[in-house]
Amino acid sequence: ITTQMIRSRTSHLKGLKIGIMGCIVNGPGEMADADYGYVGAGPDKITLYRGKEVVKKNVSSALALDELIGIIKVDGNWVEPEVG
Repeated sequence: ITTQMIRSRTSHLKGLKIGIMGCIVNGPGEMADADYGYVGAGPDKITLYRGKEVVKKNVSSALALDELIGIIKVDGNWVEPEVG
């Protein structure tokens, strides 16, 4: 999953900031003002954040974007993208 793929599925969420970091070393500090975070946690593993709070750890990178969208939906912050 690349930053571009994440943006392509979430860029329509106006006013919502998603921090995307390659590793935990930079993660929490650099995304302190983000609503959600997607942070690399090792080979093929992602940690998902709501603000500064860890929501899910060691999520497979193949599933992490869908998991992140699921968290956004549960929080009531998801809107379907407009088609057309």
